[in-house]
Amino acid sequence: MLSYRRYDDPVQISEYVVSRPRYPQKVFDMILEYTKQQAIPCKSGKFPLAVDVGCGPGLMSTSFLAPHFDKVLGIDISEAQIAEANANKEYDNIEYKVAHAESMPVEDKSVTLVQVATALHWLDHEKFYRECDRVLVAGGVIAAFSHYPDIQVIDHPNKDHLTRILREIQVKITSNENPEYLLPNKYAAEYYKDPCLQIPYPDTQRYDDIFFPFHTTIAGIHRYYMTITCVRKFISSNEDRKRWWKDIFDRIMEAYRTDNSESPLTIQFKVYLLLGRKPKIILE
Repeated sequence: MLSYRRYDDPVQISEYVVSRPRYPQKVFDMILEYTKQQAIPCKSGKFPLAVDVGCGPGLMSTSFLAPHFDKVLGIDISEAQIAEANANKEYDNIEYKVAHAESMPVEDKSVTLVQVATALHWLDHEKFYRECDRVLVAGGVIAAFSHYPDIQVIDHPNKDHLTRILREIQVKITSNENPEYLLPNKYAAEYYKDPCLQIPYPDTQRYDDIFFPFHTTIAGIHRYYMTITCVRKFISSNEDRKRWWKDIFDRIMEAYRTDNSESPLTIQFKVYLLLGRKPKIILE
């Protein structure tokens, strides 16, 4: 599999920044707790270096690491994403570079944490994990995670009806009818359970029970789905699909009992997290 460049359109990237849910702090707390079990901090009390792979615009994952590391490097194959990340940079100890996950621009055995958020499914997993082994210090950590809509509306009196309509979207966009629904999308929909995605170290942990509310609006849900490449291309591919898409959101408005597309809507999302630690002693 190749590394996929999915987000190069500046307009789409801007929509990505405002329309995608943010990961809950709990995810990063779990990663840091696992890292602290064996990693050695600097005199500053922080760890030396973290690399955030597939960092995108930086706001979703990279910034969370800055208070805990002397330096954080965010890398992405999209020049447009890196430009957005530099425009949004919140900490002086973060640096962003255009680079491939399978060829990180860092020295051997220099990295305490390799983090990859919402991107593992797009990588060449074998090459990526081999590259992680090159750059990680002994006891260093790989943390790979993503989120997926649990398709459950919460905090609305007609939530069951709204949930059923939203689940129609998920069924259609993941069906054989959608040629844009690729194998990497399937890996994400299956919560990173495929054997090829598993971290190849003996010390690993997996978490599937992290849920969080995504507070948005009816129009916000529309914008969220349009940031997903396989959805956007599928909907725009012909007039029947455009009509189906419009009908879905007309029905959502009706079930909500509103004429205002910016009416608040909260949907539950699920996070799944893979953790793995490079052994301190290599047995020959």
